[in-house]
Amino acid sequence: MLPLYDVLVLGLGATGSQALYQLAKAGQHVLGVDRFAPPHTYGSSHGQSRIIRQAYYESPVYVPLVQEAYRLWHEQERLSSRELFVQTGGLMLGAAESALVKGSRLSAETHGLAYEYLDAHTLRTRFPVFHPTPDTVGVFETAAGVLFPEACIETALQLAQAHGAVCRLGETVTALAPQKDHVEVQTLAGTYTARQVIVSAGAWLGQLVPELALPLTVERQVVFWFDHGGGQLQGLQPDHFPIYIWETEDTMFYGFPDLGNGLKVAFHHYGQPADPDHLNRQVTGQEVAAIETVIRKHFGIDPIFREASVCMYTNTPDMDFILDYHPHHGNVIIASPCSGHGFKFASAIGKILTDMVLGRPTGFDLTPFRIDRFNTAL
Repeated sequence: MLPLYDVLVLGLGATGSQALYQLAKAGQHVLGVDRFAPPHTYGSSHGQSRIIRQAYYESPVYVPLVQEAYRLWHEQERLSSRELFVQTGGLMLGAAESALVKGSRLSAETHGLAYEYLDAHTLRTRFPVFHPTPDTVGVFETAAGVLFPEACIETALQLAQAHGAVCRLGETVTALAPQKDHVEVQTLAGTYTARQVIVSAGAWLGQLVPELALPLTVERQVVFWFDHGGGQLQGLQPDHFPIYIWETEDTMFYGFPDLGNGLKVAFHHYGQPADPDHLNRQVTGQEVAAIETVIRKHFGIDPIFREASVCMYTNTPDMDFILDYHPHHGNVIIASPCSGHGFKFASAIGKILTDMVLGRPTGFDLTPFRIDRFNTAL
């Protein structure tokens, strides 16, 4: 007899690791499967740091979700006695009418979040490393900061296993076969069965549910680390330098303070289409030069290239998440909180997925994340 689990979680990155933990904590007999050994560098959940923020320019609908995520990240820090988050404050920069600035203010005002609206002179005075143009303004929130993705995933998996979860790593899933009262999952190593399955496979999601023809695009994303040619500056440290996103006339980029390994900077949504099974992980001199040009233009530092890393964004057409039951199989849940802005929410989404499995109210409006918003042949 094949073992019958309560739930199988396919993909143990940001979302899957959190779902595995919350399900195990809720007393479910749960198995997690991943083709690699997370935390790893092959998907979308590596790179040493991720931004977490509340004044969410993308949409006010995300604010309650990220507030719950904050609570759960702090809870996991306490349970693991491990640092998962550093508060740095967060700065959204751009023209007053830019989508980034207007959207951040809208979310803050919709949900009563405290923020400061800073003009260019104040920005230069308070954050002298930044070199804003005269028409640049900033939305500053104190609660924003940095999550450490590898530590978050590792911690979630350890907590999950402490509650009895089983992990099968280095196993590639080849097929799902939903039945009326269970789901069979075929891997290269064998077959598992469970009453329910969560598919949280990131860039490989479309391969596991091809019948849905989900309109997902995978985007190659490069992140860079730089030293400062003038030596260490106090103004680049986390207690002086916030996380930031900056929208200019022709680009959007984001970055972090120096957390001990240089300044991390990257473009947001300017990568090339990619195949997750054949991702180009070589970073060219032209790519380094492009981000160096941005740094020299907008910062008072001399960037010295240190290293780069390649990951993936898995995007929906509207850049919102997918959190929904399979349209034809209520025992399969699709979880793709991605589009390049999902990591910060993972702790809350893991809890939501557990509520969905158990048939409990999630406490959140998931309508924006439904599959039927796409014009797919279902």
